[in-house]
Amino acid sequence: MRTNTSFALWISLITLTLAGCGPEQKKQGGNPVTVGKVSKPKVAFVSNNPAEFWTICEAGARKAAEETDVDLQFKRPQDGTAATQIQIIEDLLVNKTQAISVSVISPDNQIEFLDGVAARIPLLCVDNDASKSKRRAYLGTANIKAGRSVGELIKKALPKGGKIALFVGQLDPVNARERRQGVLDVLEGVESKGLRISRDGEKYGAYQLLGTFTDNVDKNKAKDNAADVLAKNQGATDLALVGLWAYNAPAILSAVTDANRVGKVKIVGFDEDNETLEGIKTGAIEGTIVQNPYEFGFQSVKMMADLIRKPESVKIPEDGIMDIPHKVLTKENVQAFQTELKKLLGK
Repeated sequence: MRTNTSFALWISLITLTLAGCGPEQKKQGGNPVTVGKVSKPKVAFVSNNPAEFWTICEAGARKAAEETDVDLQFKRPQDGTAATQIQIIEDLLVNKTQAISVSVISPDNQIEFLDGVAARIPLLCVDNDASKSKRRAYLGTANIKAGRSVGELIKKALPKGGKIALFVGQLDPVNARERRQGVLDVLEGVESKGLRISRDGEKYGAYQLLGTFTDNVDKNKAKDNAADVLAKNQGATDLALVGLWAYNAPAILSAVTDANRVGKVKIVGFDEDNETLEGIKTGAIEGTIVQNPYEFGFQSVKMMADLIRKPESVKIPEDGIMDIPHKVLTKENVQAFQTELKKLLGK
């Protein structure tokens, strides 16, 4: 009997010890989180298209995920449609993702869906805002201000005025509309007071806006749009083609090169596509406005981690906007920027 009693006690102690070694469940930020060696908080970043711009953002997001010890999913809608973006987010919710950052494709049409997400988990908007939604904060560029910097580059390239054409993937995203507005406000010489009706075909100061051409995130269409404008303005010596999304300037440069008009047609870009940077170095492109996608990724992942673990520590401005400043690149500073970018990407 003594032997059996001792054996039973020994088994009981082992069972209790093993139970104590299992994962501990705690509630943090309103979400159940498994702590210890078993799992990490799940966060996700969803871009608005598959452009190379997001590779830089992902590098920053991965760095923050490593530092904050979270499990990061980084998703890019390959067709750049709101329907695909919504499906990606729904799948993330099914997989119990605990916070999401998203560059919203169609803010006006996605508000109800985003509000539903925000009611369940912390939701951040990055790069492209949905200000009418219940997202916690927007992290990114002040796009009207960045658009004004594009306008200043145009004025420098064509100081006496001329014809301009704007190129962008879509006009549903707020960032596209705000950049366009900032450009036209500077050319017209007015202070920016938010979005307003600014029609194609009209003059803005000494500059005539030939049109705003969209391509639905299709690089071939982007080039075709630029080629069409060049064909309709063959004799123009005061023409500037302006790309407002990352891939637009390389597409414009390709069309201008095919037309044998490099140096004759002025090109201004947005974002840091490598072809754009190389074009600036050779003088084929006047300059570009670069955001800070690395910080977009880094800061958003860091904030999501804090919103899950210690929400009371997160300080968000009253207007909900956390501006990450842009920079103007020209031939004078593009090489230094490229060197710094390679360091960030580990190249």
